[in-house]
Amino acid sequence: MTAWGIIGDGKWGLGLARRLHRNGHSVSVGGLVKRRKGIPKGILHTTDVPGLLQAHERLIIALPIGEVETLLQQSEVSLGPQQRVMSTARGLTPMTHLRSTEAIRTLTAVRQLAVLAGAADARSLGDKSPVALVVGSAFPSWSAEIQNALWSNSLRIYTNKDIAGVELSNVAASVVGVALGVARAMNVGPAAEATALTRALAEMNRVVSGLGGQFGTAYGLAGLGVLGEMVYGGQGPSFLAGASLAAGDYQIGQFAEVRESSRTLSARVVRQRIHSPLVEAVESMFAGRLTAKAALAGLMERPVGSETELLIKS
Repeated sequence: MTAWGIIGDGKWGLGLARRLHRNGHSVSVGGLVKRRKGIPKGILHTTDVPGLLQAHERLIIALPIGEVETLLQQSEVSLGPQQRVMSTARGLTPMTHLRSTEAIRTLTAVRQLAVLAGAADARSLGDKSPVALVVGSAFPSWSAEIQNALWSNSLRIYTNKDIAGVELSNVAASVVGVALGVARAMNVGPAAEATALTRALAEMNRVVSGLGGQFGTAYGLAGLGVLGEMVYGGQGPSFLAGASLAAGDYQIGQFAEVRESSRTLSARVVRQRIHSPLVEAVESMFAGRLTAKAALAGLMERPVGSETELLIKS
């Protein structure tokens, strides 16, 4: 049995806590407000977040991306090189546009980092339906420990050494997935939806590799897996945000996490001059510069090249 500390008592934090506890591990969960309800039996809950961070060698940060930097910038929080940290945060930080593990590496002395990503949501961690996730980490021993700690007959955990690619695939999928939601809501038909999906995959690969990930990681669970869940299920925040944009009833404040992912990813790809028409179109729709109809028309009017150029152009 090993001891794990989890920062974040939301759905992901408690879902992972249940999974670890079920597999025989000691788990402490930290949150801002003292809670009695909703905490699984056998799991310790505390509001002493700095104390929890300093007391555990194995840590999971299960916070929204916007709260990761805020947590780590607190003067009483100090993480050392002996600690191992896994993040579940999706997206890029609001001010610096960093991946969650980039922020952790920048603001702490931790070097053994990992990220958990994929199509499964927090609720599926407790279901018996078969699901799979991927752990991205440059440290095989840390990946293997996470893999062994979370496994079950219904949950498969794969590993990938390309931590940057896994994180970037997850955020890119959440943004280009909006375009797929727009296409479905506009009833463009199966052939056009298939074209949009193909283009989304190609663009994800360019964005991921252009921002420091490996070419091809986007075709894994964190990228293609996330898009597949959207297309087959017709649900998810990104897909529903696309439907709202297509209907013209999107309101500021809706789908906040998806909106923020679009803003930060768009800023980063523009700054690094990465060819990403879908990312740009999604951000223009969110910002009110384009309607869904105008965005679709603009994409269709782009010059046509070879399929090979579409797949590799950067």
